[in-house]
Order: sequence, then structure tokens, then C-alpha cells
Amino acid sequence: MDDETQWLSGALLTFLNKIVLPVLWFAILLGVPLWVIATTGQISVASGFRFIVAFTLIASVPLAWLTFHLQRVGYRGKNLVIGNYLREAEIPFQDVEAVEPVWWYRGRLVRIRFKRQTPFGSLIYYMPKWGPMRAMIGGSEKDLQRLIWPDVSRGNLS
Repeated sequence: MDDETQWLSGALLTFLNKIVLPVLWFAILLGVPLWVIATTGQISVASGFRFIVAFTLIASVPLAWLTFHLQRVGYRGKNLVIGNYLREAEIPFQDVEAVEPVWWYRGRLVRIRFKRQTPFGSLIYYMPKWGPMRAMIGGSEKDLQRLIWPDVSRGNLS
């Protein structure tokens, strides 16, 4: 049995999208108002920009949710390895309910649903290696599907 984890998710893409970009987003989201208060003593948004401010604040909610659920994914033997840079867990393949593409980010993001609660919840997302280049042809989720369900014919996972 191979003890080395074979990562399916792109290390750089996952790190940028899970750590770097959200930290920058929230630093700007909190830093700009604090800077405005420090320099002017008040916050005032011109009426023409209120929609942009509201949209930015509302967009932060799904961004935070996705960042929380985005994980590194790999496999070791017959186990799925999930990590988030602070901890790692192994989930047996038989606990995976579905591996599916994400319609709004097809080819670049894969959703994994579990049959039971795991240390990372019952749902995670991962960004496949070479996802941006493979996005045109799609099928990034098929690599993991073939690993977990080798006997099931293509496209029929039920």
C-alpha cells in the first residue's frame, strides 16, 4: 500500500483561493472603512456608489462560505485525504456519496458530498490540478469518480 498522498487539487490554486485572496478581500473590506474613519472621522457613501458597497458586502457572504468549504483533496490507498493547511483527515471511499462538477465554475471546481458527517462537514469543494486549462473540456471530476467507483461505467454513478 502506498503511504504517499496523491493530491488531486492544485496546491498553488488552493492556497491562493483559500488563504491569500480571502485575506486580501477582507483586509480591504475592513481596512478601507477604518482608514476613512481615521482620516475623516466619518463614513459617508455617495448615493451612486451605495449599490456597489451593498453588492460587495453581500458578495462577501458566499465568498466566506466557499472559502470555508474549499479544501485540498487527494487520496492514499482507498481513502480520500482532505486537508486545510491546519489539519488533515482520511475518509474511506465508501463514505463518498457523490463527486460532481459545479455548474457555475465548471471544470475549475469539484463538489464532493459525503454520506455522513466528516471532520470537514458533509460537503467540500476542491480545485483540480490544471483546472483552469481543463475548463474548456471539463471533466475534472471524472478523475476522482474513476478512483472511487472503478467498476461503474462512465457517467452512471447510481
